[in-house]
Amino acid sequence: MRTVLLSCLLVFSCLCVRAQTLKGIILSADSLKPLSSVVVYDLYTSQSTLTDEQGYFALAVNANDMLSFSLPGYRTFQETAPASMEIKVHLAPMDIMLKEYVVHNYTPFQRDSAEMASLYEKELNTKRIKPKMGTPDGSNGAGVGVAMDGLISGLAQKASKAYKQNKKFKENFKRDMEQKFIDTRYTPELVTKLTGYTGDTMILFMNTYPMDYSFARVASDLEIKMWIRNNYKEHMQRQTVDAGEEKK
Repeated sequence: MRTVLLSCLLVFSCLCVRAQTLKGIILSADSLKPLSSVVVYDLYTSQSTLTDEQGYFALAVNANDMLSFSLPGYRTFQETAPASMEIKVHLAPMDIMLKEYVVHNYTPFQRDSAEMASLYEKELNTKRIKPKMGTPDGSNGAGVGVAMDGLISGLAQKASKAYKQNKKFKENFKRDMEQKFIDTRYTPELVTKLTGYTGDTMILFMNTYPMDYSFARVASDLEIKMWIRNNYKEHMQRQTVDAGEEKK
């Protein structure tokens, strides 16, 4: 019995010794400026953290754990935790120019967007009439002047109810298309899988932490999951603080 207990203590001690705090800084490979909000993720323990405004982070890891460093707009980088427990990482920006390719299989979102654009083609392509430049007599020549009919019609259209409605329609259409795209990546099913939230709690969580369209466009699946997990941790901390204040 004593031998078994001693063995357990030795194993536990080894595990405790292995767990250390890794400290590091993340920089942009081209500008060498510190990068904030970089997701530092331990692929073995699923622990994660974010870099601060100066690019620094600290994370409890085990020796030789595989780490992932990711940020929208930059190439994801993986590296093993060094024995020194100090690391400097340079993330390379993604290429702006993408290779030409042909899409053979369209997603439901792509098909829906194409159908909506075709359905409202006339409204989306409506443009404001600009004042016409010409000579005072209305002919096209070297003289300087503004055709009064073009100026008046342009101003009248801009001020008209129809123009304002069309402008509002375009704004709403763009916002709706962006939200539909976000909904393809930030789904209730994924939130439930990562947080355990369902029903009203899940809806409240998603409304409290809405996803930005620009992030949804460039983030990888792993970055989406890390974003949800970090918001979940913050949400749990808020609930703990609120519960503590209610008891006072």
